[in-house]
Amino acid sequence: MNSSTVSLWLARLTIFAVAVLFTMIGLRFVLDPMHAAAGAGFVLQTAVGYTNARAGIGGFPLSLAAILAFSLFSAHRLLPALGLVATVAAVLLVLRLYGALHDGTLTQSMHIIVPELAIAALSLMGVHLERRRRLRAMRPCETPR
Repeated sequence: MNSSTVSLWLARLTIFAVAVLFTMIGLRFVLDPMHAAAGAGFVLQTAVGYTNARAGIGGFPLSLAAILAFSLFSAHRLLPALGLVATVAAVLLVLRLYGALHDGTLTQSMHIIVPELAIAALSLMGVHLERRRRLRAMRPCETPR
């Protein structure tokens, strides 16, 4: 197996895993917002709160999962999908760290910070490998002498 093939499958595996994770998070808030919210440390108090949790907190991860799933079927969409994952993971990680430090919840947040850091690192590595794969594909073939 050459490095281009490994790069493609690593990209697809990363995108697929994150799409599954986003689907699980989104469905949890869509199907059972009360328990999902309680598990995340907050309480929904009104019917509109349930609706907003379903649409806002459940809908965004499901939307991202759909985009990522769509991207799996084309090698041309892998780099943008990895960029999307890296961007989302980095923004979430920065906000989570800010909140944990500001609110004094760093210890309680570590079980979420570690996977977010891993997703950010893996997706950035995927971006690097995919960009390198594309650059190699653009080079003219060298013929042996």
